[in-house]
Amino acid sequence: MQAKVTAAMGLLRFLLAFLPAPAGLAASAGSARVVVLTPHPEEIRSEFKRGFESWHRERFGEPAEVEWRDYGGSGDAQRIVESEYRSRPGGIGIDVFFGGGTEPFQALAEQKLLTVHRGDTGILAGVPATANGVELYDTNRLWHGACLASFGILQNTRVQAAVGLPRATRWEDLADPRCFGWVGAGDPRNSGTMNNMFEAFLQHFGWDEGWSRLARISGNIRAFDRISSNTAKECALGQVAYAFSIDYYGFIQIAAVGTTNMEMVLPADFTAISPDGVALLRGGPDPRTAGRFLDFLLSVEGQRLWYLPPGVAGGPVENSLERLPVRPDIYRDHRHQSRIQINPFELKQSFRYDSRIAARRRTLVRAVFGAMFIDPHPELRKAWRAVIDAGLPAEAVKEIGRPPVTEAEAERMLRDGWGRRENAEQRLRTTIEWQRLALERYGRLADLPPRR
Repeated sequence: MQAKVTAAMGLLRFLLAFLPAPAGLAASAGSARVVVLTPHPEEIRSEFKRGFESWHRERFGEPAEVEWRDYGGSGDAQRIVESEYRSRPGGIGIDVFFGGGTEPFQALAEQKLLTVHRGDTGILAGVPATANGVELYDTNRLWHGACLASFGILQNTRVQAAVGLPRATRWEDLADPRCFGWVGAGDPRNSGTMNNMFEAFLQHFGWDEGWSRLARISGNIRAFDRISSNTAKECALGQVAYAFSIDYYGFIQIAAVGTTNMEMVLPADFTAISPDGVALLRGGPDPRTAGRFLDFLLSVEGQRLWYLPPGVAGGPVENSLERLPVRPDIYRDHRHQSRIQINPFELKQSFRYDSRIAARRRTLVRAVFGAMFIDPHPELRKAWRAVIDAGLPAEAVKEIGRPPVTEAEAERMLRDGWGRRENAEQRLRTTIEWQRLALERYGRLADLPPRR
């Protein structure tokens, strides 16, 4: 019954996302309105709605309203935008796409579904081109980073102490046999956050070793959540002791349950930092107000909402957002007022997340991950448990994470049009074949004799 209710709610949200606002909810007479599609939670929405409407009234002497649209994670939102434009190429009734890593925005830009933002030059000048080597906006101004996100391991230290689990300081620690069933993660096919985190493994460790490490960690994962924010909540509730998490989701849960019960760790082996994007969609109903909304997000007034705690002048009113601004002057002028200790403009590390590589192979990486680790997850867990009980033989560890395609084969598939819409049937057949291979492999490993 619950599954039917969930499915019905999902369909309702899909239908409502693209309906015009009812007359009673429409912007009041003479008021400008920006329609924003976002995966961001209510805490962010309420603060930026309040902040923009106040800023707009003060700066332009007229009211403006923000109307939010929501359909799950950024991956879901991207697919819906692409689908809607196929039937309504002139515009889909939405002005702005706000939230998620840069990959969805690069994909939408390639499909010519975004509009150049020619904003206030004084505001735009405050955002540098890069932070620690990471691009903060598209060279053609088709998308901008509204803030920066770091990715790490959220940990329930109280559960760890009660059960006798180790503290994780590196990603590899999540493959520890003692962590079996205690790791949480989201589904990268739905969550842009999770796709960024898993892609970072492939970029840092290389194709083969990256998949090998992801396989061992996936064997320890309790379940893959559809929405990445749920993973952080499960960690706070003690259903898992470790969670793949973006910094913001982690900080929210730590604020809720206390620093003595949880911590957010940026792993010592590598930490991925990337922009959280925003862009104007093609053919939006109110481009003028939409452009002003982007200007506000990038202004000092908008950026302070990410950085300052509630109650501090210029900060949010009710919710602590705890995100990294894209303006260096915010760190310089407000460092003493913020609880955030990280300054990405001063961070020194060798790893650079390449969003172009990630965007180009996004659909293929998601398909491989889903076919290898998510769809056959019960069989993977059983095989990993058998490998653990057999004493972790080296060949079995290597076998469990061997990807169904080499990196060279993956590149060829991408050149041959893997992600094109007309190749959907071939993608499905290939993915099913990868699932079959994974099930055969896990079946063989599940028969490993336990160590005596």
